[in-house]
Amino acid sequence: MGACSQIKGYRIDGSAPLPEFEGKMVYMKDVSTDAPVDSARIINGKFAFADTTKIENPVIKILSIHASKIGLEYRLPVVIENGTIKASIADVVCTEGTMLNERMQDFLLAIDAYSAACTDKPVEQIQSGFSELLKRYIEMNNDNVIGTYIQTAYQSSL
Repeated sequence: MGACSQIKGYRIDGSAPLPEFEGKMVYMKDVSTDAPVDSARIINGKFAFADTTKIENPVIKILSIHASKIGLEYRLPVVIENGTIKASIADVVCTEGTMLNERMQDFLLAIDAYSAACTDKPVEQIQSGFSELLKRYIEMNNDNVIGTYIQTAYQSSL
């Protein structure tokens, strides 16, 4: 009888379906230095990253694609943790498939919803509300790398 074993390492199955992405590179970047640590070519709207080394401590990386027409950079924060991660980069970015990536997606959706709800509000009210949203998600993720990421990436808005 064998014991259940945890998946070692990670796999990112990525989708980048916009036609202008075809043949381009997706860069996995260090979140603090923005330096590329890995890359993959988009073929038929798909890309992948993988490592079979067991992840002891999850980390956040940024998946980045530069669009050709106007130099716009599409960025998606992804938690590198054991398991299969689904990542989609298009007009909307999405990450799912592992517990922390689901939490990251919840945070990203909350930002989108907040932005959509801020039409015609005074700047002070928008800033105050956004700060409260960030603090709430930091508190909800105070036991994992997402809380640290939010605190660092959005420091000027706290």
